[in-house]
Amino acid sequence: MRKIVHFICFVTLMACLSGCHSFSADSKRLQRQVTERESYAEQQLEHLTAALVHHAPMDTIRAIAEQDAELLFYVFDATRLLYWSDNWLSSGEVLVPGYDKWRYGHFRNAHALVRWTRVDEYNIMTVIPIRYDYPLETRLMRNSFVEPFDISAKRGITRYRRDDYAPIYSSDGDYLFSLTPEAEPLDNTEGYAMASQSFSFRTLLEADESLDTPWWKPDGLHGRVYFRLCLGLFALLMIIGIWVLIRNRGIRNMRLSTRIMYVILICVLSVFIYMFLMSVRYVRTNFEERQREQLLTRSEYIQSYLRSLYYWDMTLTTSQSRGLSSDLHDLGHDLNQDIHVYMLSGELLATSSTTLFQNGVLSLRMAPEALFCDNHSVICYEHLATHPYLVAYVPFYNGSFVPIGYIAMPYFLSEQTRWREVDQLLARMLPPYIIILLLALIFSYAAARSMSSPIMLLTDKMRHFEIGAKDNHVTYPYHDEIGLLVERYNLLVDRVEKSAEQLAKAEREGAWQTMARQIAHEINNPLTPMKLSVQKLQRMHGTEQFDAYFDKATRMLVMEIDNLSHIAQSFSTFAKQPEVITSEVDIAQKLSDVITLQRSNDQNIPIRYVGPDSGIMVYADREQIGQVFVNILRNALQALEGRPDADIIVMLNALYSDREIQISFSDNGPGIPEDVQPRIFRPSFTTKSNGNGLGLAISKRIIEGTGGRITFDSNDKGTTFYVYLQKPNA
Repeated sequence: MRKIVHFICFVTLMACLSGCHSFSADSKRLQRQVTERESYAEQQLEHLTAALVHHAPMDTIRAIAEQDAELLFYVFDATRLLYWSDNWLSSGEVLVPGYDKWRYGHFRNAHALVRWTRVDEYNIMTVIPIRYDYPLETRLMRNSFVEPFDISAKRGITRYRRDDYAPIYSSDGDYLFSLTPEAEPLDNTEGYAMASQSFSFRTLLEADESLDTPWWKPDGLHGRVYFRLCLGLFALLMIIGIWVLIRNRGIRNMRLSTRIMYVILICVLSVFIYMFLMSVRYVRTNFEERQREQLLTRSEYIQSYLRSLYYWDMTLTTSQSRGLSSDLHDLGHDLNQDIHVYMLSGELLATSSTTLFQNGVLSLRMAPEALFCDNHSVICYEHLATHPYLVAYVPFYNGSFVPIGYIAMPYFLSEQTRWREVDQLLARMLPPYIIILLLALIFSYAAARSMSSPIMLLTDKMRHFEIGAKDNHVTYPYHDEIGLLVERYNLLVDRVEKSAEQLAKAEREGAWQTMARQIAHEINNPLTPMKLSVQKLQRMHGTEQFDAYFDKATRMLVMEIDNLSHIAQSFSTFAKQPEVITSEVDIAQKLSDVITLQRSNDQNIPIRYVGPDSGIMVYADREQIGQVFVNILRNALQALEGRPDADIIVMLNALYSDREIQISFSDNGPGIPEDVQPRIFRPSFTTKSNGNGLGLAISKRIIEGTGGRITFDSNDKGTTFYVYLQKPNA
């Protein structure tokens, strides 16, 4: 139990400390705002005093004094009030001793700071309202702090010093007022009694939760149902649009069809939102204008009626206040309208609702905008706390149309009625909007597809384009921009196919010309020594040297004939290009047999083999794979011709990878020059004087036909050819 009590005490202490901290922060913020507001008010006061000293016109004085709606100026001469910048402050107890000092002042409807300043024959009272202080408080009219003082509504103001209050000082250090922790609750009984005597202010003073319901809240009205439906559709489209934008990292990365839909929907939504806002604004403005016209019409009627009652009066005096108030009360009751009458000096003379003035809810002076302007009839905004309302001012004429006062008729614009008209507009406007929006979705999708489908068809045709195919052309029956693009594409296809045909023909002719030159060159090389040998035999016929030279010449002729036969066989093999037939071959045994045969070469160059003699199975052409090994070894033997340290190493790596085996043929010859390495596998290319350049080209075709590959690595220390063949289980 003791622990529970300690815990409750701890929580209470923390709450008190938190409240104290909040109160301290509010007081510091209010102190800072008061100081800033005083400095600003003193600057404006300097401008106003300069205008009064130089006898500036009233328009200049009004422009300076009314620049800030929350800063009030009152200008007096020796006997009376000459000018006031606003009329919402109700007169009351304002105790401000001395001049040129900021002091606390309590009006009947506000707490304020007041400063008196003497300028020649004028006395200026500058007022900075701090907090509203009406004798009643409703949902729409709060006794909150005046802008720009942003303090909790629970804070109050008092002129008395106490230890538990936060004192507020002026910029020169003088005490102004104290900020209280809690504002005292108000008894609204008197406020509702006042409301019962007023027609214009009854909506404000008797406001409850059923009045002025925001139009976006559901209350069964059709327009709001459509609005929520339209708002949900707009929100869904916005979420999808943002997601598409983020996914594509910008609008430029979207597909053309998506981009077209995106742009169309943004335009449609923008137009809809603009039309919606403008329509709502128009309805509200139109409603206000109608109320202004009705108020002006009613004021003209009241003006005419009072003129008939006071036809012979040349002026209005305070002695007529009681009788005029009775007349205004009867007239206001018939019209359901509050009516006030002011004297020419702007002071209240009579009213149909005296309680509002007696309790300090309304000021006893009329709006300066109506008093100091040149217009005879004015409709302007005044405000009660933070709530604005309309007031129509018209002159009070006697029978000779001489103004003897002013007639004022206040009117609160009912937000409930105003939003009901907006709701009626929504009920008529939003269903077509929703239908048009859905149609825009459908038509934008169809338009995007119709515009992008020919381009997608072009893309697909380009992706699967094959020279000589019959369906390379695109059929598009329309003559728009896409039709021009399709036409240019078809024309380009025709040109490409024609160019490809010409290129293929030129390549064939060039290949035959190259082959013919190569064959002529290869045949011409052995024919020259054969011709010379035969001619020499003819010259030596019948001489003693004939028999000796005959044996030598015949051996040379046989060798050259064999060379011609080899050339013919090579060209025949390359021309035929027999199909590569793959099967499982014991590549180790095949390689071992080829190496054994090649070791018996004329140059006695050693050929070393590293690897197993059998048991390595690969996919290869059983007949042609040996020709590959022979071609590679012959090239190595020819490269090592005449070198005393010649050596060839052949290695079979069966564990190269899970899919392939590797066979390397290495020699220590002079290597292949870098400038000819890219052409080493081309047909008819050779670096030897007696070669035809077909061996490596045929070898590459055979290896690649089995699914393998052949590469090489060469430098000045030798050359290594690598042959990769696939394993049967790959």
